[in-house]
Amino acid sequence: MALASRQPSYLIAGLGGFLQVVAGWLDVFSHSLYGRVNPGWNIASLLFYAAVACTLFGVWLGIRVHPEPPPLSPIRFVNLAGLKLAGLGCLIEIVACVWSETVHRIAGGELGLVPPYALLAIGILTVNLGVVIGLTIEYGMIRREFLVVSASRRAMVAFFVLLAFSSIWLAASASLIYLAGMFMTPILSLVTAFMLALFATFVLVPLKKVMPKIGSGIGISVIFSTVAFVLLVFYGKSSSYVPWGILPIALFELILIPLNSRVGFKRAAMFSAGLVGVFFGIVYFPFTLYLFPWSVSLGPAILCPVAGSIVGALLGNITYSRLSSLVLGDVTASL
Repeated sequence: MALASRQPSYLIAGLGGFLQVVAGWLDVFSHSLYGRVNPGWNIASLLFYAAVACTLFGVWLGIRVHPEPPPLSPIRFVNLAGLKLAGLGCLIEIVACVWSETVHRIAGGELGLVPPYALLAIGILTVNLGVVIGLTIEYGMIRREFLVVSASRRAMVAFFVLLAFSSIWLAASASLIYLAGMFMTPILSLVTAFMLALFATFVLVPLKKVMPKIGSGIGISVIFSTVAFVLLVFYGKSSSYVPWGILPIALFELILIPLNSRVGFKRAAMFSAGLVGVFFGIVYFPFTLYLFPWSVSLGPAILCPVAGSIVGALLGNITYSRLSSLVLGDVTASL
């Protein structure tokens, strides 16, 4: 059974993917929220390059040996799809970094939102999507007892699943916050509110498919809120605040789980997601103070995140089903 697993590789790559996102947030806060211009080599860039190296090491560790499962094994695959996707993400990041450094040297200074940064964001999301796919499979094999591990290892894998989902949410949010910080207009604020809400539930709904018991959504929200709090208060020197954003996600779970047995997961998820949209200002507090003063009327300010949350839930459910079929095929049913 163990031949199918690449658990240590995904744990290493998952750590690297998470640190990439933290480095990205450091950069976002420096350039967007507080108006500082960092030198070419700074704590954010150094951490990012170290994180990419960590991810590449995890990918290399997992794909350097590719033994075939024994003939009688009930698991007829080796868990490499996520590592390959994470490796592709690293290659995208390397191209983006070389592109960015070249442009910086030619233009001399900060260029704001340029194609290399967009490509870098795509690379980070690709890395963490690969980690999510791989760790989800690892966690599924542990839950179905195809892999027998200690209680501590099971808890570690579960934590890294939460970390990987959090990384996708954090990476998408950082990119959108960066965009809104550069071009702050009422229309763009509404579009960004829609997209931020969309990505929140786009991550939450697949997470609840993977970890259906109560607590997983709260866990991912705690990670999201902790990273934001530490970077804002300790790095950004912002005023301390209460991380109220954990509460709407807890409400999402408390409604989704009992409603699931009555109306089905898809409808329950869309209804619960709408509640996250209503409490958008709390979910993303204090970013709304910096980016969304809501100079527009209250109606669109609420309708946009509600609509985004519902669309995100729908897309998250579809994406989970499609990726499951694509990666595992007929094996999905057994996991």
